[in-house]
Amino acid sequence: MSPLKRLTCWRRQVFLCVVLLILLPFSTVHGEEIPISVKAILPDNQVTKDAGYYDLKVNPGEKQELSFQLYNQGDKDATVNININPAYTGDGGSFIYTEDEANKDPSLKYPLSSIATSEQAVSVPAQGTTVTKITLDIPSEPFEGLILGAIRVTSADAGEKKTEETKKGFNISNNFAYSVAIQLRESDDLPKSDLVLKKVFASQVAGRNTVKVNLQNPTATIIDNVSYEATVSKKGENTPLHETKVKGYRVAPNTNYNIPINWENQPFAAGTYVANVKAKSEDTGQDWTFDQEFVISAKEAKELNDKAVDLEKDYLMYVLIGIGIFIVLVIFLIILLVILSKKKKKRKEQARRARQKRQQKGKEYDKRKQRPSNKRSSQSSGKPKRR
Repeated sequence: MSPLKRLTCWRRQVFLCVVLLILLPFSTVHGEEIPISVKAILPDNQVTKDAGYYDLKVNPGEKQELSFQLYNQGDKDATVNININPAYTGDGGSFIYTEDEANKDPSLKYPLSSIATSEQAVSVPAQGTTVTKITLDIPSEPFEGLILGAIRVTSADAGEKKTEETKKGFNISNNFAYSVAIQLRESDDLPKSDLVLKKVFASQVAGRNTVKVNLQNPTATIIDNVSYEATVSKKGENTPLHETKVKGYRVAPNTNYNIPINWENQPFAAGTYVANVKAKSEDTGQDWTFDQEFVISAKEAKELNDKAVDLEKDYLMYVLIGIGIFIVLVIFLIILLVILSKKKKKRKEQARRARQKRQQKGKEYDKRKQRPSNKRSSQSSGKPKRR
């Protein structure tokens, strides 16, 4: 090989090594996902026979065990976590089955997590099946409507592996979550559903200014296929500042949730506003209309604006200030010009009077000067000179 070719080959190898060294710390390695599947084994008191979830008719004070199947298609044993959580309505309009104290609604008397229990960790053998038990302890006091929640299955070790691999510069994507709903009822007669407007407040979503309308379903019913039209306007004004239209919401029993109204990257301004909300369930035919005043304080507006991302500058205030300063300067210049004009006019008048005075004095002087010579000439002309 010629020296030139050896040099070219050497340079190519060095270049590849440098590229690998640069890319290695940022490489993403997708680990093999744990192939877990779950199945609800439906009991005899199942209401909806062909459902993939538990829809059970129960009696006050009874106990029942549900069978829940987990199947591992992988070549390694797996351990999963099992949690029983109540159902909430997410701000996006779907059911959420995660435990969150902040989402608990005061109208929810019996959350599913207080009725259903299970093993917290379950091992599933490779290429094998495990059937675990869910124990229901129905309250002795009868309840109306529906109690809704879910069995939530997550990987027991995905979090630990992700932490370990992240330290090494890799990202192992092997986490999963499955939710199988449990719906309980004691009667087929459900209470009439309802919606209540709880509050309207300034907030943020993903760092962007947003007004949230907090609605509550205080009844133990599911309200399906709900659409909303919401506007916000300044108090005393009819023109909406911002608005939103959404549809297809599913509202869980005894829950509250927020309808977000995007402020369109505008800064919040302190003041009193009015929110107008129209809601309608296409399934039940019910509709609701709400109007509520709310206040954004100067402190609250400043705090949210300081944290907001992609916030558009509001130059209106600066424009108004500039116009105000311009008007003040114009008025000041006009006044100054008037004053200067008056002074100039006064000086001209004084100069004119001074000239008139000097001219008058000159005329009087000339008159005084001419009078004696006329007298002497008249005297000399009247008397002949002596020889």
